[in-house]
Amino acid sequence: MSEMLTKEQITELKNKGNEHLGYLIDKQKDSKNIVLILKNLGHLPENFNGEFLLPLLKHEHPQVRLLAVKNIGKLRNESFLTALSQMLDKEANTSVKREVVSAIGRTRNPKNKEILYKILQDKDPKIVCQAIRALLVFENDKEVEEQLKPLVNHPNEMVRTVIYKEFFADQESKTPSSLPHAETYDFLKNVVVNGDVLEVLKYVPNESVHLTFTSPPYYNARDYSIYPSYQAYLEFLEEVFKETHRITKEGRFLIVNTSPIIIPRVSRSYSSKRYPIPFDLHPYLVKNGWEFIDDIIWQKPDYSVKNRIGGFIQHRKPLMYKPNVVTEYLMVYRKETTKLIDWNIKKLRQRNNRTKQSTRRLRNYQYLEN
Repeated sequence: MSEMLTKEQITELKNKGNEHLGYLIDKQKDSKNIVLILKNLGHLPENFNGEFLLPLLKHEHPQVRLLAVKNIGKLRNESFLTALSQMLDKEANTSVKREVVSAIGRTRNPKNKEILYKILQDKDPKIVCQAIRALLVFENDKEVEEQLKPLVNHPNEMVRTVIYKEFFADQESKTPSSLPHAETYDFLKNVVVNGDVLEVLKYVPNESVHLTFTSPPYYNARDYSIYPSYQAYLEFLEEVFKETHRITKEGRFLIVNTSPIIIPRVSRSYSSKRYPIPFDLHPYLVKNGWEFIDDIIWQKPDYSVKNRIGGFIQHRKPLMYKPNVVTEYLMVYRKETTKLIDWNIKKLRQRNNRTKQSTRRLRNYQYLEN
């Protein structure tokens, strides 16, 4: 049947009335066929009777249950509320449960707020976020605000982020910039400065930089940098990236090029020490307002680094696992903001078209290979 039945045929049966669909689904032995039908129901008319969907809420296949709930949600019919509420307590699948909460929320009926308040206590943060989303449709509702605002202290970071953005972000005092967001100061363009980074950054105005790309010292692995301890090194970088955060425009970016490094052993009686700089630095950045976006792994060409398994090739001792470092990390961060990541693009639309077009790269990509 699944190979024969088309989307057009399902639409035709839907338009004839629910009894035809109900009969078709009832005679299916394979859950894949039921999924096919439910996926292709599309828009449901206001007078559509979805009673045939109710038995599917107890189907053994979670995808069938999910699609049955999704189609019930399209109807926004209060008559299904009891069945959906009962399903909440028994459903173990997170995706299905989220869809149940969504279906309840889509009714937009103030009478259902009590059900949604109860869901805010769920242990699954994804379910809680779905309930928050359903409650936020009741704008300027003091009762809803009283239920939601305390969740700014919720254990889960995603829940806290949603609540903070909705109720507290506008209250935060920010260091203002005297420039439009898309612009920067002329004296910062095409300039090379040789100096102590912490001293130089003091002269850079707030929110004036769009992107910082930096490769900080590799602890004590190179002669150009000496630090009394690894902890002192990390704390120094923390101060640098605090200042970098200050001068970075809202929602703009930081790329940190680092890699694990090896400090040579004192003598053959001692081991060398390997330090995972990118991973140890990451918590300091996140703590100070940088949101992690991506990690780009740069594999160096063979002629620029030692063979990764050079030690094994030389000594043939599999248990002596000491590979050479052949990669570096480009860790990409964004200055935290409650705005979406494409907000930067939308900002450019407020500028002239030439500025917007200059940021696009449509052709002539160059791919570099080792």
